[in-house]
Amino acid sequence: MRNTLYDKNKIGKFLGWGGEHLVYEYGRNSVIKFSLHVWLAGKKAVEKLTQDYKIGQKYFAPYLLPTEIIVWSQGKKAAEVQEKIKCRFLKLADLAVPLIKKQFLDIMERYRRMELEIGVPFDLLGREGLFKIKPTFLSNILVTPEQKLILIDFTVLALKPTWRDWPLWFIIKWARLRQKHILDKFCAAA
Repeated sequence: MRNTLYDKNKIGKFLGWGGEHLVYEYGRNSVIKFSLHVWLAGKKAVEKLTQDYKIGQKYFAPYLLPTEIIVWSQGKKAAEVQEKIKCRFLKLADLAVPLIKKQFLDIMERYRRMELEIGVPFDLLGREGLFKIKPTFLSNILVTPEQKLILIDFTVLALKPTWRDWPLWFIIKWARLRQKHILDKFCAAA
């Protein structure tokens, strides 16, 4: 993490809205992500972002895409810079591939250990998985062309709501229940 402003001259075209992030090209080989939660909640959200990433590094280091968190405005604003990678969502059908299945089972073992130790899970569904009627994919576990599983976002599904966070707090409560149901399907297929 560094306490400085990002280089505005490196921001390129808008790539999309991923979950709670607006994503832009950042130089030739990177992306920069701006969190809507940080925009709404400021310092509290920046603290959660940095704490969540530390938790992610502790439990999921082999899978977590290296992320530089840039903080500015006295800790009230932040952006995340990551390598631009080619990937797609992990689909239920991917678990038929032995290498992918092995990595998925390792992620789930780490997921369970983390949940036992800290008492909360992290978001594997993402926005795309959460709001789809019958999802057959996990949008926060991605598959590279080399069949390597990558976690590009790491958000612990816990939030102590402030007045600005109440809508997100309710979404997190619902997401935890929905994610458990969907993960049961993936684990049964593995």
